[in-house]
Amino acid sequence: MNEWSKGLVLFSALLSPLAMADWLLDVNFELTGASGNTQSVNTSLSLLPGEETVFFGTSDVANQTARELVGSAELLEVSAEEVKIAFKVQERLDDGGWRTIISPTLSTGLNSPALFETVDGNSDKQVKLQVEVTSV
Repeated sequence: MNEWSKGLVLFSALLSPLAMADWLLDVNFELTGASGNTQSVNTSLSLLPGEETVFFGTSDVANQTARELVGSAELLEVSAEEVKIAFKVQERLDDGGWRTIISPTLSTGLNSPALFETVDGNSDKQVKLQVEVTSV
């Protein structure tokens, strides 16, 4: 590929809706414990490339069986076809330390929801994380 072709590919990628967008990330997170207790968060936030953004924190937990949770997201890559985002959700343990519940990296397109589901075998918790990237 000559330099002119490389420049055209880069220029067209930069003009794509994904590369030019101001990012809005819609997040639906749900954690269901073995006893059926559910903690959920629905939020929207802006993402900046290379910066970790906390999308929720539940430090004021009203339910005594629920744990304090913190979720964060980082925009890793943007191309004409997809957006790659790293997520991390942690819970505070009884001893004050933190345990990572999930840390997936999801790829999605603009206005294309992505779903991550898993069951934590250590604590029998079901985790659902649904995300969608939109431009504003």
